[in-house]
Amino acid sequence: MIMSIFNDNIAAFGMDLSDRSVKVAQLGKKNGKVHLLSFARKDIPKGWIEDGEIKKEDEVIDLVKKTMREAKPRSISSKYVVYSIPETKGFIRVIKIPKIEGDNLEEAVKYEAEQLFPIDISESYIDWQVLSGEDGKVLEVLVAAVPMKLVDSYSSMLRKAGLMPITAEIESIAISRSLINDRQSARPILIIDLGKDRTSFIIYKNPTVQFTASIPVCGNEFNKAISETLNMSDNDAEVLKRKCGLSAKGECKDLYRAIQPSLHEMIKYINKLSDYYKEHYKEESDIAKVIICGGEARILGISSFLSLRIKKEVEKGNPWVNIVLSSEKEIPPISRNDSLIFVTVLGLAIRGISES
Repeated sequence: MIMSIFNDNIAAFGMDLSDRSVKVAQLGKKNGKVHLLSFARKDIPKGWIEDGEIKKEDEVIDLVKKTMREAKPRSISSKYVVYSIPETKGFIRVIKIPKIEGDNLEEAVKYEAEQLFPIDISESYIDWQVLSGEDGKVLEVLVAAVPMKLVDSYSSMLRKAGLMPITAEIESIAISRSLINDRQSARPILIIDLGKDRTSFIIYKNPTVQFTASIPVCGNEFNKAISETLNMSDNDAEVLKRKCGLSAKGECKDLYRAIQPSLHEMIKYINKLSDYYKEHYKEESDIAKVIICGGEARILGISSFLSLRIKKEVEKGNPWVNIVLSSEKEIPPISRNDSLIFVTVLGLAIRGISES
C-alpha cells in the first residue's frame, strides 16, 4: 500500500473505525452543492478491536458491511474508502529545517522524524507536506508517521470487505478539516476531542495542525468516579451524567463533586499545553479559542465550565461549516448535538469528495 496522508484523492466515503464503534458517511454533489448522502454508526463489541489492533477480523468485516448496508437514508454506494488512524497510534508535528530540495529533503524529514517520534521510522509510513519557507532559508514542513503494521492490517481487512482503501488519515487531520474553515481566526485554535477512552488535544494554526497530544481523562474515568462515589453501575452513572451535566445543584451536586478531580486535571493539562505552545511558537502564539467535540462534549455545561476556568472562548464544534447545504434554511440530517460524535467521519468524507 502507498501511504498518503496529505494528497488529494478520488471520491470516496469516510470510515471512522475505533475500539468502540464504526461510523461511515458519504457526501455527494448536486448543482455545486454538497449533501450528506448516507451516514451510520454501530457499536463494536468489546474485544473485537483492542488498542487499535483488530482481534476478530471476520466479525469486524461483517459489521462494516452491515453498517454500510444499513446507512440512512440510503446504503453506502462507493467502494472507495478514506479511513482513520487512531490518534494515539499516529504522530504529527510541524518541523523547521534548512531549505533543501529533492532527495536531500526526504532524508532531512526522515532524520527529524526519527528524533521526534517514539516509533521505529523504518517500520512506519512517513508523509510530509511543505507549508512555507521563512526568508528563503528555512522550510516549515508538516510531518506525519504511522506504524506500517497498523495501516496494513486495516487496509487488508477493508479489502476483504470488498472495499478499496485509498487513504489512511490520522484523526486530528480529519477533525480539523471538519471543524475549521477560512472564516475562523487566523490565530491558533485548540480543538479538544472529548472521548470515552481518552481526550485528545489538537493545536491548529492556519493552514494545518501544529501538533497533538492525548490524556486518559475521559468519559470512562468520569463514569468510574461517579459509580464508585455514588455506589451505582457504570450504566446508571452514564444516565445520571447525561441528566445532570456539570450542575452542582440539588441531586446533581454529588455527581459534580465526584468528577471534579478529573475535570481539574484536564484544566491543568490545557494550561500546561497552552504554556508549551507559547514557549515553542513565539509569534502570534496565544490560543484564540477552544473548540470541543466528541461524545463527552455533549455533557451539559461543559463549554461554560471550561471557558470560565481557562478564560478563553469555548464553543461546541460544528462539522457543517465546510459542508455547503442546499440552502441556508436546510436543517442538517444529524442534530447539532449528535453531530459531535460524527466529526471525524465527516472530515474523512469531505476529503473523499474533494476530487469527484
